[in-house]
Amino acid sequence: MARLSIERRLLITTACLFLIIGSVLALTVRAYARRAADEAFDRVLTASALAIADTVGIEEGAVTVDIPYSAFAILGTSRLNRVFYRVTAPDGSLVTGSPILALDIPVAQDGTLYLHDSLYRGDPVRIASVQRYRADTVTGAGGWIGVMVAETREARQELAGQLTFNGMLPAVAIALLSGVLILVSVRSAFSPLRLIESNLRARRPSDLRRIDQEVPAEVSTLVSALNEFMDRLGSVLDGVKRVTADAAHQLRTPLAAIQAQAEVGLEEAEDPQVRRRLSRIHHNAREAGLLANMLLSDATTMHRLETQEREIVDFSDAIKDALRMLRAESAYAGLIQSLVLVVQDTPALVVAEPVVLREMVRNIVENAFIHAPGPTQVSLAVSQGHAALQVLDRGPGIPDASKNKVFQRFARADTRQPGTGLGLAIAKDIAVAFGGAISVADRAGGGLVVEVVLPVVAKDKDV
Repeated sequence: MARLSIERRLLITTACLFLIIGSVLALTVRAYARRAADEAFDRVLTASALAIADTVGIEEGAVTVDIPYSAFAILGTSRLNRVFYRVTAPDGSLVTGSPILALDIPVAQDGTLYLHDSLYRGDPVRIASVQRYRADTVTGAGGWIGVMVAETREARQELAGQLTFNGMLPAVAIALLSGVLILVSVRSAFSPLRLIESNLRARRPSDLRRIDQEVPAEVSTLVSALNEFMDRLGSVLDGVKRVTADAAHQLRTPLAAIQAQAEVGLEEAEDPQVRRRLSRIHHNAREAGLLANMLLSDATTMHRLETQEREIVDFSDAIKDALRMLRAESAYAGLIQSLVLVVQDTPALVVAEPVVLREMVRNIVENAFIHAPGPTQVSLAVSQGHAALQVLDRGPGIPDASKNKVFQRFARADTRQPGTGLGLAIAKDIAVAFGGAISVADRAGGGLVVEVVLPVVAKDKDV
């Protein structure tokens, strides 16, 4: 199951916090907008009710009312609202208006203006009700005349929506800006970890240098722990390399002596059984000698890659030096005679360590001699900013399923064939360390092609 990163967790937590705060803010703004809309429209509604109440009276026992035009004109400013009214006599009978308006609202005969929420024919309405005491101008008898004015809530809802939108718009803008700033801040806070990650990924497997870049205090303890771990791991690997190199160096002489003695014994022995045993001893001594040489080459190569400075060298010179070394070894005296070297006249300048580059070429050519004794071709060509070294043999080749395995240490395509399983693995480490790549492919007509591609540099470039 995929794990959420700390950065994503922070962003999700921040987004949830923004959502909660935004929801509370939206509810608060909405409630405030409704209250503000009610207050604004209630003032107009109460003014209309009072204007009507000021015109009511009793003459000769009958209630009179003269509804002013202004009472409804101020309510009619909104095209959305519908207005209703009802005027009742002291005995509760209808004088004018709607007979069913506000029948559920209690009547308080105290002259105070009241506001109510109710329903009128299924629609929500806001009602202003007021009672006025009036005396008959003839008989002097009096009573409470009720005035009720109602309007629907469409305009109120529209105003409340506008107020809510206008109130939330700045909050949303601030939230978006804050979200962007938080995203940038979180990414900036985690950028040191990304730099450390890219630094470690770009290193070679054998590069155990300390991380020396500046990091925040919160990450410094992690970097310090990584540095201490790499120091300990480096010390252990250095010890292993020293032991391996020393053991390989010490084994070369006795193994060479055993091989030489076996060769002498083969020449002198006449018993077939003794010759078979001496032949196996000679074969095993040769295999062990190759392994010791490869281990020593590996240790030397890794040490020089870590300690020596890179410089601009001619790739063709490294090839010629490697072939000169192989020519000096008696085991390859016959094979080197059949080798064909094809090198361009133009220099192939690459940034590398000369000794290590020579060892890479030596390992590849020696690998061809061991696995495919016979005609071998070594070519070097420069094109499109890259120098390509090809070593071509006429051996049995490598099955497609095993082509990716030959670059693994001690991996061999055919265990019945001689070899150590280190030559191409060491060559790959060197090619990658110099910014290049190595590959194997089938050769037309049978055999194998090992190709190393390294970037070339201009002649006047400084390293």
